[in-house]
Amino acid sequence: MVFVMTLVLSAAGCLSGAGVRPYRLYPPAPQPLGPDQVSTLTGYVQFVDDKDVSSLGGYFELLPGCHVIGTPLRGGVPTPGRTSVGTFATGRLDFALPMRAGHQYRIENRDTGMMGPKGRFTIKAYEIDLRGNKTREFERSESPKDIEACKEEAARSLPAP
Repeated sequence: MVFVMTLVLSAAGCLSGAGVRPYRLYPPAPQPLGPDQVSTLTGYVQFVDDKDVSSLGGYFELLPGCHVIGTPLRGGVPTPGRTSVGTFATGRLDFALPMRAGHQYRIENRDTGMMGPKGRFTIKAYEIDLRGNKTREFERSESPKDIEACKEEAARSLPAP
C-alpha cells in the first residue's frame, strides 16, 4: 500500500512539474492563474461536468468548486508485476468533488491483488495538497444528494466576492 501511494504521489509530482501543461477547463482569464488558484485533475477520467474530455489528454486545470467527474465506461487495471492488463466494464461512475484551489485530484482504479478471472478492483478519488500530502479520499457518488452536498461544501470554502 505504501509503495502504491508513493508511486501515485511521485507520478502526480512529475505531472505537475515536468513541463506537462494541463488542459484548462475554464474560460480564459485576463491574467494566467497560478497553481495556488486552480485545482488540477488527473487519472481515470473521461467526463468533467458531463463534458467528454477523453481526447484532451489526462491532465486538467479547473476553477475551484464542485465538479462531477465521470470515469470511462471500460478500462484497464494497472497491475505491477504482471505482463497483461485486464479490462473491465463498470459503466460510468461519478465522483462529486468539492475542489479547492491549490489541490490536485486524482481518480484511481486499483487492482486489489486478487488472482483469477474475477479479480477485484477499486475506484476512488483522492485530494492531494501542494506539498504532496494526501488530504482526503472520496467514494463514488450514490445519489443527487451527494452532488448537492458537494455544491454546499464548495460554496462554503470559496472566498467571499
